[in-house]
Amino acid sequence: MNRKSLFWSFILIMTLVLAGCGGQTAGNTAGGTADQGQTTNTADTDNNETTSASDANTDQSSSEDSATNAPSITSNSDGSYVVKNAWGDTTLSRSPQKIVTLHFSFTDELVSLGITPVGIAGSYNAEVLGYLKDKVTDYTFVGNHQQPNLEVISSLKPDLIIANADVHGAIRDDLEKIAPTIALYTNGYGDMEQNFAVLGTLLGKDKEHDQVMSEFNSNIEQTHSQITGTPKVMVVKVLEKNFYIWMKTSYIATLLEKMGAEYSFDETKSSQQQTPGKIDVADVDLETLVQENPDYLVIYGAQADLDKWMGNSTFQTINAVKNNHVLVVNDEVWALGKGPLSGAEVLKEALPFFTK
Repeated sequence: MNRKSLFWSFILIMTLVLAGCGGQTAGNTAGGTADQGQTTNTADTDNNETTSASDANTDQSSSEDSATNAPSITSNSDGSYVVKNAWGDTTLSRSPQKIVTLHFSFTDELVSLGITPVGIAGSYNAEVLGYLKDKVTDYTFVGNHQQPNLEVISSLKPDLIIANADVHGAIRDDLEKIAPTIALYTNGYGDMEQNFAVLGTLLGKDKEHDQVMSEFNSNIEQTHSQITGTPKVMVVKVLEKNFYIWMKTSYIATLLEKMGAEYSFDETKSSQQQTPGKIDVADVDLETLVQENPDYLVIYGAQADLDKWMGNSTFQTINAVKNNHVLVVNDEVWALGKGPLSGAEVLKEALPFFTK
């Protein structure tokens, strides 16, 4: 190797070493009163907003990003916080009070702590998911979670915006110009646990967080103890001509496995492509669903599509359908919520389903 090559190799090594030394955080304590925060983002991550998988490794890559960028919080002696998140380190001068949530999971988590965000992003069908409607008041709808209205968000003068790291990368700069922003992943039960713990500390709600999670995990354990065997289950959205299968790394799949089920669809062994813009699901045809052949099938979708497939002779060869082990559910609870409150609702429906 010549001297020029050695020089550039040395520069590359030093860059990697310095990058590995930065961004370390630690801390536990809760925050104080609210004040307008200031943000400093020091690291970039890939934006997976609308990227489809070319092979089975794409969702695995998203999961690795999630683990690498696990959120944490540092509480400083001056009452400020540094939140390590998928978009870097965000500094908040005080515990925030005016929060905008751009994903259902974050809304679920805040509401479970007794906090209503000033701004909430919803779906095309609902501003607030049905199971939360009687728990939130005095909020402003900021548009669909995939394309929130930046002008409305700005008008609320929030002191914190919580974004989805897999969805909102394209508007990162716009959000950060409005208010301090943290970006979090929502791809599995572990993500929810980590996000919820950070928010509990940031909002001075550690006790409330601990109580919610203690009750939730106790509920999961009780459900697990009452399920016999290991039911093989799959959660599927039915469409007119195809299906969306939730992946093994998704929130609903990891929650079902925690309660004692075996999640049937393993994306690492499938040749099916990940759905563009939908990190947690794969787009499959009827043949693939029949080959997976789950013993228990949780499904949702338009009633006309449900009726069509339930009357399809090939669909009826699936073990779950033959044995009447099909549960039709509300997608707001099973697919969108991704928080402790929606999880509690899932447990209520799952136990009688797996034990009948």
